[in-house]
Amino acid sequence: MKTSYYCVFFLLIGAGCARQPRLSANSQFNVTSKLNDSTWYGTGELLCFKGSSQRPDDGRQLNLLVYTDIDYPGMGSEPNPNTTTGCVNGECTRTQILMIYNIPFKKGRTTLAQLTKRSPIKNEQANLSYVGNSGGLAKRYIDKGAKPNWIRVTKIDQATGVVEGRFNLSFREDMTVYNRLENGMPETAQFRGGLFRIKVKEVILK
Repeated sequence: MKTSYYCVFFLLIGAGCARQPRLSANSQFNVTSKLNDSTWYGTGELLCFKGSSQRPDDGRQLNLLVYTDIDYPGMGSEPNPNTTTGCVNGECTRTQILMIYNIPFKKGRTTLAQLTKRSPIKNEQANLSYVGNSGGLAKRYIDKGAKPNWIRVTKIDQATGVVEGRFNLSFREDMTVYNRLENGMPETAQFRGGLFRIKVKEVILK
């Protein structure tokens, strides 16, 4: 009986210490995922806002911004609606923007509901936005309590400032968006197997 107990114990320990999935070292993009079962990728930024007198270890938070130029139904014919560069060169027509606010700058898993509670700004919540050729909002998906809905920081390289992590998100369409596209796009936006590896950019608030 004791032998079986210890076997189960060590199996659980091993599962807890299993290596987390990581973005491939040769990935062209610093953020990848599946969006509604289609390959999704883009260029991400991790912004760390802090006061001018704040110490580096004073409970900082990260905002994740990911943008891409992957086309979507209803985008229109111009400019450049069919490019799929993932905006890696910085020159692209942005079509989709994913934003996740108030991520704790430490290793661990956090739900979107927890992130929203941390926000000092009303109605600041994670979202996926589809934008038109001129940058206007065409459709938005937000957290409405569906699962899974979390982001995990898996590694922080203190020497380089690079942060790695994972995410799984389930958004539903924000029906309050004025003049939103009504063209048969799905009511949900589900990210699965999301991975990122991004160098943190510090923003000093005056």
